[in-house]
Amino acid sequence: MRSRTLELTITAGVVSSVLLVGYCLLVAWQSFAPSMPNQQNVQVAGQPAPRVAQNNRFFNNVQVGPQAVLQVPAAEVACKQENLPKSRQQLVTTRDGKVTGPYTHGNLAIFLIHGNDTLQDQEILTLQEGLEQNVVTVRDPNTSHLLTIENRSKTALFIQGGDIVKGGTQDRVLPYDLIVPPQSNHMIMALCVEAGRSFPRGNEMSTSFQTSTEQLPGRRLKIAAFRQNQQTAQQDVWNNVANLQANLKHNVGAEVKAAASATSLQLTLETPSVQTAIQNHLANLAQAPAGKNDVIGYAVAVNGKMHSADVYASSALFQKLWPKLIRANAVEAVAEKQAGVQDAPSVETVEAFLADSEQGQAFRRQGAGNLVLIRQESGQSLLYDACDSTRENVVIHRTVLAR
Repeated sequence: MRSRTLELTITAGVVSSVLLVGYCLLVAWQSFAPSMPNQQNVQVAGQPAPRVAQNNRFFNNVQVGPQAVLQVPAAEVACKQENLPKSRQQLVTTRDGKVTGPYTHGNLAIFLIHGNDTLQDQEILTLQEGLEQNVVTVRDPNTSHLLTIENRSKTALFIQGGDIVKGGTQDRVLPYDLIVPPQSNHMIMALCVEAGRSFPRGNEMSTSFQTSTEQLPGRRLKIAAFRQNQQTAQQDVWNNVANLQANLKHNVGAEVKAAASATSLQLTLETPSVQTAIQNHLANLAQAPAGKNDVIGYAVAVNGKMHSADVYASSALFQKLWPKLIRANAVEAVAEKQAGVQDAPSVETVEAFLADSEQGQAFRRQGAGNLVLIRQESGQSLLYDACDSTRENVVIHRTVLAR
């Protein structure tokens, strides 16, 4: 009897040990999960989450808990040119306004786009404002490529595609425009702009992000982040971050990788060598829209060639975003500096660039946060419109990127 009891005791102990080891392995695997680009199943508030398709990163609202809203895939459909006016209304284009400039420094040229506000008397909070005022929290739920954004303010929160958030277990970029309604909590997709880290950095909080002072610098990084395939987009973003760091190091003549994290785009943008290199651009160009209350956007040329343009629904929104935007463009100009002097394009060239972007094949999706997202592609450019379905599809933001 004692032998039998001893045998059962040993067996129970072995089983318990195996279960304990298995549990520890599971916890360890979950700890490293944020760095895995192809993880797809998410659970929020104790409920099974829908599967997130890798090749589709535009999302509808689906309630997955008492507060959080997960953005799950929505089908993209081709949209005929004649149907576009119904999908995007009250868009100010160069046909309705005018383009002025160029305002130049070195190889960077800025053109201002003037027009009437299509979103008057509507206060919109930016991500940087929300974090600084402590009314917005961006959390890292320790789940690959998903972040939770809580808007506790009484104002709609606008997140522009390309906004970088610093901290968490990895610095991230939010690839697409998003409007987070007041008093709401959304879970959205994000991409990593810091390869390799999946743990706290220094004294930073690993569960949330404290700042969003920077935008993706340059059209190449933005085109990479806009890719429809999530896994391809992530690798392209990492590759373009590495290329940007190499170009910056060459052109500023100093190391731009931070000791705390050599792969971090955010920390590269904060290095003294990069900050010093962009100061003359900022000193000469940052004040270009000052005192001009009808400026609703701008276009950018680098080395004499068109690179991008952004148009907004209101001058107030543009003015709030401008400091972050001009810094990103200054970094792009430094990274792509070439020998010799290239003349800035003409106003007519800028107008043609904007007009051509509307000629490509259009695709429409229901996006996140009540946005209708329209993508148009031509041989020369990519266009992305974020239309607010709660405001008769007014175009909150248009991005145009040269191929």
